Amino acid sequence: MKIPAIFAFVLFLSSSVFSSSAFAISSVDFDIEGVSGDIEDNVNSYLSTISIPKGNNYSYFESKVRQSIIESIQVFGFYRPDITINLTLDDDELITFIKIKLGERVKLSAVNVAINGEAKHDPSFVKLLREMPLQSGGNLSHANYDKFKADISKLALARGYFDGKWVKSEVRVSVKKSSADIDLIFDSKQRYVFGESVLSNPTKSESVVSELTTFSVGQEYESHLVAEYSLALFNSRYFQSASVIPDINGRSDGKIPIIITVINHPSNTYEVGVGYLSDVGFRGTLGWKKPWINSRGDSVSAEFEYSTVQQEFTFDYDIPIEDPITNIAKIQFGFQRKDNEDTESKLFTLQLQRQFELESKWLRTWFIKLEKENFVQGSQVGSSIMVLPGVSFAKTTQRGGVDPYWGNQQLFSFEAASPYWGADINMAKFQSRTKYLRSIDRTHFFTTRVDLGAIYVDEIESVPASMRFFAGGSQSIRGYQYETVTPVDADNAYIGGRYLTAGSFEYGYQVAEKWRVGVFADAGTSTNDFSEPVSIGVGTGIRWMTPIGPVKVDFAVPVNSDTDTKYTFHLYIGPEL
Repeated sequence: MKIPAIFAFVLFLSSSVFSSSAFAISSVDFDIEGVSGDIEDNVNSYLSTISIPKGNNYSYFESKVRQSIIESIQVFGFYRPDITINLTLDDDELITFIKIKLGERVKLSAVNVAINGEAKHDPSFVKLLREMPLQSGGNLSHANYDKFKADISKLALARGYFDGKWVKSEVRVSVKKSSADIDLIFDSKQRYVFGESVLSNPTKSESVVSELTTFSVGQEYESHLVAEYSLALFNSRYFQSASVIPDINGRSDGKIPIIITVINHPSNTYEVGVGYLSDVGFRGTLGWKKPWINSRGDSVSAEFEYSTVQQEFTFDYDIPIEDPITNIAKIQFGFQRKDNEDTESKLFTLQLQRQFELESKWLRTWFIKLEKENFVQGSQVGSSIMVLPGVSFAKTTQRGGVDPYWGNQQLFSFEAASPYWGADINMAKFQSRTKYLRSIDRTHFFTTRVDLGAIYVDEIESVPASMRFFAGGSQSIRGYQYETVTPVDADNAYIGGRYLTAGSFEYGYQVAEKWRVGVFADAGTSTNDFSEPVSIGVGTGIRWMTPIGPVKVDFAVPVNSDTDTKYTFHLYIGPEL
């Protein structure tokens, strides 16, 4: 039976106006053809701002979709697109089929970019103009135009052109000719220089704040110098927060004042650390630091470390020289008591250091140590007085903060003893540690470590026990008890070695945001003649990333050495580098 046309129209109108589906659209899905990549992403971004249509007002919705598409692709220079839109209702979802033909892209015709004022001959602006992405004959891209304009404005602020302004900035598009002209004219005015630096809050740290400055009054303004100054203050041991900002509203006579705000660290700070190692039992540390004891910035600190086999106390007095971060004199007193396997030792140390950070970021430390030690090593009972001048170089670089994903750590030290300057023996000692951390997609982590050492001496027995090389333990060869990889005497007692070689490779996999599991293999030896076999330990571990650093749990077993140890277990907190 055929339905009359007029009746069919009324029926359709009724179903559209009065049915619940016309008023109950819950979602909109866009099916887009004809564009890809950045253009498709931009189209989707524009469409995501359109509200779900209410009622049956589909024509308004379609017009909003069309206008949004036109605006989204004009950003890329397409001003004459062909757009087809079809709407389909599937239950409570409105499916919008969109087909786009971009058409001809607008080309740049006349491009007029000019920098006036003192910035005209500024090398940074000359370089920026030389690398300008807007060229006659190229495609029009409003994104490139906006970015280049913003780059000029940002560079002006970074270089001290605080009075600069845009004389003209416009894009003129001829849709008929598919061409566009650009005018960008910026007047930088004068360039400001650094004025006086002013502390916004009274503090006893004025001399330190002054010593760390990275610029001088009258020097041409550069924002990176301000940022470096702020970072230097923050990285110093004196302040828990620091900010350095230009007082733009206070600028006058070609000078811009600098406002400095610092908050000192508390008068006393304390640190506590705990851990457990199956080879040494409970291990704990207690640290104290007083960052200020006078206006010059001298500081004192002390640390006590305890385990069942070793106890150690150190006291440091630091004196800033010129730069309190990179140029420091240090006086250190220490006492160490060790009772482990075949080693018993009591060591007193007085050390003078001069630390200086080189331009290459290596920390160079000249030192001279006075050491008095009484020891029992195996069947040997001895005592010694050592005067040890030496030098060390250390450098650590990393990315990722307390949970780094990339980093290098390098340490080299050399020290020597001689009767000519008050020691008991002629001796020279070299030691190094190199560690690398790399990752893939911050999911797969690879860590390698190499430790090397050598003592140049006639007889190892003449060297104090604390200076000999021992391997084994959580920081050396896991799977072996602490300092049990070492040569032995005729009674099978540990005596320590002249040479040290140890290496490690570890792979970690990120299983969750704060959790990582891994496997590792350590190998090495302490030896006097390299006649001993290389000791190898393998194991697995878990890492829990916390705001204060990773908590590490390792389980390791020895592989190929004659040892009574079946396994070792390590629980400790410490940085990856």
